[in-house]
Amino acid sequence: MSSNRAAPGALLLLGVNLAIVATLFGVEYSAYNGSIEGTFIALARLMNKYPGQWQWWPFWNGGLPFETTYLPLQQWAVAGFSLATGLNAARSFHVVTAAVYACGALSVFWMALEFSRRPIASLIAAMAYTCVSVSALLVPAIATDSGGAWNLRRLQILVYYGEAPHTLALALLPVAMVCFWRASSSGAVKWKLLAGLLTAGVFLSNAFGITMLPAALVCWTIAQGKRGRSAGPAAAAIVILACAWVSPWLSPAMIRAIRANSAVTGGDYRYTAASWIALAAFLVLFLLAAYLTRNLPPYLRFFLLFAYVPTALVVAWTAWNIAIIPQPHRYQLEMDLALPPAIVFAGAVLLDRAARRVRAAVTAGVFAVLAAQTVYSVVYARHLIRAADPARLGGYKVARWLDQHRPGQQGFISGSAGFLYNMFTDNPQITGGHNQHTVNTFLPIVDYTIYSDANAGDRAAEYSVFWLKAFGAHFISVPGPASDDYYRPFVHPRKFEGVLPLVWREGDDSIYEVPARSASLAHVIPRAALVARRPIHGLDTAPAEAFVAALDDPRYPAATFEWKSLSEAEIRTTLDRGQAIAVQMTYEQGWQAWANGRKQPVHGDGIGQMVVEPDCTGPCRVSLRYTGGVEHLITRGLSLGAMLIAGVYGWRGRRRACGAWAGQEARVT
Repeated sequence: MSSNRAAPGALLLLGVNLAIVATLFGVEYSAYNGSIEGTFIALARLMNKYPGQWQWWPFWNGGLPFETTYLPLQQWAVAGFSLATGLNAARSFHVVTAAVYACGALSVFWMALEFSRRPIASLIAAMAYTCVSVSALLVPAIATDSGGAWNLRRLQILVYYGEAPHTLALALLPVAMVCFWRASSSGAVKWKLLAGLLTAGVFLSNAFGITMLPAALVCWTIAQGKRGRSAGPAAAAIVILACAWVSPWLSPAMIRAIRANSAVTGGDYRYTAASWIALAAFLVLFLLAAYLTRNLPPYLRFFLLFAYVPTALVVAWTAWNIAIIPQPHRYQLEMDLALPPAIVFAGAVLLDRAARRVRAAVTAGVFAVLAAQTVYSVVYARHLIRAADPARLGGYKVARWLDQHRPGQQGFISGSAGFLYNMFTDNPQITGGHNQHTVNTFLPIVDYTIYSDANAGDRAAEYSVFWLKAFGAHFISVPGPASDDYYRPFVHPRKFEGVLPLVWREGDDSIYEVPARSASLAHVIPRAALVARRPIHGLDTAPAEAFVAALDDPRYPAATFEWKSLSEAEIRTTLDRGQAIAVQMTYEQGWQAWANGRKQPVHGDGIGQMVVEPDCTGPCRVSLRYTGGVEHLITRGLSLGAMLIAGVYGWRGRRRACGAWAGQEARVT
């Protein structure tokens, strides 16, 4: 179909989606302080402030490799837009996010039209995606959380919960599928390269895209029948090459963190016997659906199979509380993406058998319903999207007070304030960021212990202070029951009163100071006090008791800790035999240390923090540098190799195309 015939539908979709999301373009700070968007804004802000220093990220979770903070494409786009326009990171985030949201329905329209060659049905499917949340209509729990079955779940999840990278992945996935389709149908090198580029874009946007794009490709390959037997291996090769290209960001450290945390982040998604049964049923039903749809047009077969995947994941969780994969309920956005084309094209195929007047009447009726729902959606969006003066938010006040009165010091920022914190300050925090990406897997146990006081009895404050000291938190923010903090995670928010000095309180938000001998992250302690084994749980303090006691022991010399860049630091102290330097920062492979110019061993202790054991005595100057180690060398080598392969393939393809063109010209002559 020509682009001229598709243009009116595309312009209509763009106009409607811009009308829905228009208010978001003008937002700087959102009114929803429970949103995780603050972490993405903080990433973009700090990336611009520290250009090129993207090896180690010292601001969250006691420090972690930069690539494990989050998949970076959204943050790159926001940071780049901010640099280009001069707008701050918060405003840039909302402009970029609104633009991506507005284009999402266009990508669905393009995919539907490319696969089906049915412009009216494709437009209806894209309009349905624009203004209807099928997941909310089908799943009562989703409707309840959306505030009503007819409310736009996709917009609510973006605005209220801050799912910007997920929105980006949804916008790119249909475009990637178009590129794979054109690469298969035309064999053109440019479409194969574009398919790889879009695959990389989806994979660098969001983990749910990493799951759903391969799933979509499997459905597409099956739907093609015999043709898919040749298209499938080529698509797999493109995906593998794209993975190699982006492996520095889909790094082993990222994979380890997600494997360790994803099954227990936001719920308990660990596998049980019921999970294995559900997985088997999921696969059997998928194969049955593939068999039953074998005689349908390939495009309809694809949309039906693709819709089945996220729908089955969501229904298994919401109906029976069975997780086939971690966080299955979050695939409701993919459900909303895949179901409208499946429903619309199935209806269109059935309607093809009806008389022309019947088809026209049904089509007109559908457009009328969608028009009414569009008006409703625009009004809903106007009420949903709200900006706020950050100075009125408790999280902002906590960040500003600590930035002024405790600059550079590490703290424990509780609840949703942790999401907002690094939008406004460069101070590091023990929490913050995204739990599923936490490298130090003992930190979630510390969080749980401090927040829940489970089985702690009258020693609840004691256990909490112990772990705050162990991880170098010099203060802790505590939202009380009347705080405007969205989460208010403390079971006993008053437990620190009379135990720790109160240094600030406004409303029901408080900051308590954790007394410490030194504000430094580095401490000289005897080797015998190092944490030798990992505690079993948060009340098992025995392995770390000697360590915590040594931190405040005046018999041991003080040590200074100074950041030279985000990935380099310097420690100065005086050492005696039998002593080591404990650094209250997460240890990860790739840290290197030199003492007075000589390389020294560096390793992690039982609670995941760094230990340097220099062989020097007397004055000692220790330089630390994070390089990423062998893993970074391997992934960068894979990335370079993928780029070289793609470059050579593109060059050879261009030569073949030029040769074919020259031969054709010669024949004509």
